[in-house]
Amino acid sequence: MNKRSYDYVIVGGGSAGCVMANRLSARSVNRVLLIEAGPDAPPGQEPADILDIYPSSYYNKSYMWPALKVHWRARHNSAATGFDQGRIIGGGSSVMGMVALRGTPDDYDEWERMGAAGWGWDGVLPYFRKLEHDLDFAGELHGADGPTPVRRVTREDWTPVARAAHAYAEMRQMPLVGDMNGDFRDGYCALPMSNTTERRASAAICYLDAAVRARPNLTIVAHANVSRLLFDGLRAVGVSVIIDGQHHEFGAREIILCAGALYTPAMLLRAGIGPAEDLRALGIAVRADLPGVGRNLQNHPVLFIGAHLRPAARQQPSLRTLQVSCFRLSSNVPDCPPTDLFIHLQSKSSWNALGEQIANFGPVLWKPFSRGSVSLSREQDHPLVEFNFASDDRDLARLKLGFRWTAELLASEAMRALCGQPFPVRFTDRLRRLNQKTRANALKASVVARLLDLSPSLSDTGLRLLTGGARSLPDLIADDAQLTEHVRHNVAGTFHVSGTARMGARDDPDAVTDPQGRVHGLAGLRVADASVMPTVPRGNTNLPTIMIAEKLAAATAAN
Repeated sequence: MNKRSYDYVIVGGGSAGCVMANRLSARSVNRVLLIEAGPDAPPGQEPADILDIYPSSYYNKSYMWPALKVHWRARHNSAATGFDQGRIIGGGSSVMGMVALRGTPDDYDEWERMGAAGWGWDGVLPYFRKLEHDLDFAGELHGADGPTPVRRVTREDWTPVARAAHAYAEMRQMPLVGDMNGDFRDGYCALPMSNTTERRASAAICYLDAAVRARPNLTIVAHANVSRLLFDGLRAVGVSVIIDGQHHEFGAREIILCAGALYTPAMLLRAGIGPAEDLRALGIAVRADLPGVGRNLQNHPVLFIGAHLRPAARQQPSLRTLQVSCFRLSSNVPDCPPTDLFIHLQSKSSWNALGEQIANFGPVLWKPFSRGSVSLSREQDHPLVEFNFASDDRDLARLKLGFRWTAELLASEAMRALCGQPFPVRFTDRLRRLNQKTRANALKASVVARLLDLSPSLSDTGLRLLTGGARSLPDLIADDAQLTEHVRHNVAGTFHVSGTARMGARDDPDAVTDPQGRVHGLAGLRVADASVMPTVPRGNTNLPTIMIAEKLAAATAAN
């Protein structure tokens, strides 16, 4: 049994863990250990799919937690489906789509109203500025020398789909928003990304470069699974880790959990930190009765509409980005906040030849009211995840509204010139299998793609069959009952999981951590990832997660 002691042990090498490791090891007196369950990709040794500014690494399952499944609704009304969570240094920032959105000022003012003192817009803006080097915009809202580059595709390089969507926006007199991170109006928007024109800008690349890794007080251990947290009474004092089949213990003055909004609460629950009644039912001794652990799970639900693009309408091979633009909208549904919908526009839907022909469109609900949960189960090793999407009627109404809005966009003259008949996507096992990155699938996709181009008249029928034989889009949106069922059975989730150990005041029974990330009622234990978000921001969560780690690293260093 090997036992060493550190000042800080960081559990999880995703976006938050990379930031914490960098900032805490910047003081030479701090001994810092970063533990990651997956592989490392040191500077100069990054695989090509990690560096690619099209997220081809997303399709490499060796970078993901194996066998993780989730329920889009609840376990009693939706089947378990595979859900990718990064298991590699850099976490989601090494495998996901590189969209670099902050959310809106109201998101963070809401956090402060919910008890996260100091986390209003004025409190978080300095850390958004600290993390970024915005290549397009300057001024008091933007950073110029942070580790993370942020850029947008110039209008000259927009895809035909992006140009057609802009024409539709102009017809509806919608403003063009060039800076989504500083101009928070609804409109047609240029999408910011965390990459350069040559490569991805993951948290691992930006925060754990060669100079940082050379620090003698920083140790990075990959392929290491934390099996349990170690305590002395109510103080966390270390972790037990399995490395190459051997058990090791590492002591620490403070343990910082950065394992993400699914695995961080699972780790707390296994340590006896969570709802006392649930823990006792599983035979787990209660260390701290915190009912909020694993509750308040949030994510952005999404629907998809596909369309077969004509050859001249496809994304040029030289443009490797996933998306270049989007719509940001307010639903105006009663009792719902503004800027609560996002319409995604993707000219490519997958890595293969067929994906290069199929565009993806659809609504993303940016301010959901539905809440899910992460819990433990005797039947499985992985956490039990129930997103509970569309359980709130307001969410269901807005998803339907966004779906119809997208159908209207696709029915416009500008969009009809680019593609065949759009079709509602149903996620069948056949479609999931075809999307896996294998040589056999590459061949199948290439054959199907050639056939669709040879016989465009058959493409609409063939693609509807491939995606489950869904009804035609016009018929579906004309039948409210059928659309309701379609939403309930085909709603899926993004990868913006958050909220399962949220910040709040000590007397708030739903709060798990204080505004410094410290777990209520315990010493030496902090959470510094998306778990602490009281509500999910209006945007992708990578930049907000990096901001959280920057702000909590400063708070940790000040203690």
